[in-house]
Amino acid sequence: MTMKDETGRTVAAGKRKAWTYEPPKPPPFADFLAGGARRKVFLCYWVHENIDNAADLFFYFAFMLLPARVCSALGGWLGRFLAPRFHKGAYARAAANLRMIRPELADAELEKLLDAYADSQGRQMAEYSVVPRLARRHVRKIGLGELVERCSEGPVIFIAPHVSNWEVLWHCLLDMGLAVTMNYDPPKRRSRHYIVNRLRKGAGLGILKPGRSFVRPALRILEDGGNLLMFCDEGFNGHIRAPFFGRPPHLEGNYALIARMARKTNALIYPLYIVREAQASFALHGVEPFRLPAKDEVREQLIEDVQLLNAVIEPMVRNHPEQWYFIDNRMPDVGRA
Repeated sequence: MTMKDETGRTVAAGKRKAWTYEPPKPPPFADFLAGGARRKVFLCYWVHENIDNAADLFFYFAFMLLPARVCSALGGWLGRFLAPRFHKGAYARAAANLRMIRPELADAELEKLLDAYADSQGRQMAEYSVVPRLARRHVRKIGLGELVERCSEGPVIFIAPHVSNWEVLWHCLLDMGLAVTMNYDPPKRRSRHYIVNRLRKGAGLGILKPGRSFVRPALRILEDGGNLLMFCDEGFNGHIRAPFFGRPPHLEGNYALIARMARKTNALIYPLYIVREAQASFALHGVEPFRLPAKDEVREQLIEDVQLLNAVIEPMVRNHPEQWYFIDNRMPDVGRA
């Protein structure tokens, strides 16, 4: 049995269907009057969650007043202080995953990477306040000499992992004069959703909703010769879906979606990654772009495409695991690769 996927292609019926993003609806005052579980939901949404939302917004706007390096350093200190004390579960998962990715590490080296992980997580959060300044003054660009010219020749799908500060990555592309559109997984906390939207839309980044509603507009952009940015590493419900790290490949993530869209539009796939060299200094790397070989899409070929994309992205993560955003998610069988 077969069915149509998000791009209109025929696929096996067993494949997971795309989901449609719907923002959470605020509970009405009638829920408070109803009492019981409905009142608890109302109070959680309007009272308890808004305490965290207020703190996020206060620090976001307050950190804007700081020099970029000071803002980043403060975030790093907060990450190093808070992670091992108040996020012990995530800290322990990060330690286990770092050990599986780098089994040769001595205990002292692992502790150093754990400290760098906490530092990176804290810096990335604080740096939302100063992304434009970081992108314009604190980034070395490597291997990007012909990037703009290559983008003028036809549709491009930029692929990248969530390493160091990916917000700085897309801002660098905009500063190079490129029009770029991205999809995203909305943060659960409303304040953080507001912050990322304010930053991205204010800078001119095109934003498409995640899930099923992303695909058709994305295809239109590529068919018109435009540029998409898609992050290939994924944490889904607290579990790592990509990179594979030796696990069997699957068709449930962005790898498969990128492969389908690239084949449908003959888009150039352009890998990028950004790393934190020291504190608030970054290096943005371009990797040689490529097109998928022209073949009729069958499941076996799609699996090969997915494996090819994973072979590009996974080394970027393996080489900088302490800067990887998803390192503290659940990641079984990492050590088999």
